[in-house]
Amino acid sequence: MAVKVFISYAHKDEQFKDSLVEHMSGLVRANAVSEWNDRKIVPGQDWSDEISENLASSEIILFLIS
Repeated sequence: MAVKVFISYAHKDEQFKDSLVEHMSGLVRANAVSEWNDRKIVPGQDWSDEISENLASSEIILFLIS
């Protein structure tokens, strides 16, 4: 079962988040990890609830600090 990773970042640093997601792609394909970030929120969803639910259900939380 994949370890769920929550990625928190400032939108001005989205390029660094994208680079991290790209580096993690092999682990995602191998089903070792699944990653979540706020860009996965679908329009019309309650963004606050989505963030809270994914934060609570993640086993690892990564903070990208600029």
